[in-house]
Amino acid sequence: MGRKIKSRNELEEALSKVNDKKRKYFRWKFNIPYAGRPMNQKTIEEICKYTMVKNPQYFYDWEKTDEYRNLVNIYLNSKTANDLLEIYGLISEKAKKGDNKAIDTLLKLQKEIQANIRQAKRKEKESIEIEDDGLQL
Repeated sequence: MGRKIKSRNELEEALSKVNDKKRKYFRWKFNIPYAGRPMNQKTIEEICKYTMVKNPQYFYDWEKTDEYRNLVNIYLNSKTANDLLEIYGLISEKAKKGDNKAIDTLLKLQKEIQANIRQAKRKEKESIEIEDDGLQL
């Protein structure tokens, strides 16, 4: 069939692969809304009650797993992108005012962004090639 269309971002995709209790806990811990609504629970006890987990240790133990670390890395990566956008704007303003250090930093950032775009395009192309098995119907 060719190319799949991603309907979710990377974090949502990864969260969909963990059980409901862990997904709700992760959303609560990092204040990630679901369908535009924030989690109402304020304490670990409230999230345990909401998810029907008897002991918070269940979540604390999960936090030591590779699965949890992977989710945190994906989450932080998305936050990094937003921070980079904000930093880019600040540096751009300083560069426009003639700040030589800001100009150098802006040029380096632009180079890095272009490299990231090229890398993302390569990955997307590889992904499309993997999904297309070459069979004809």
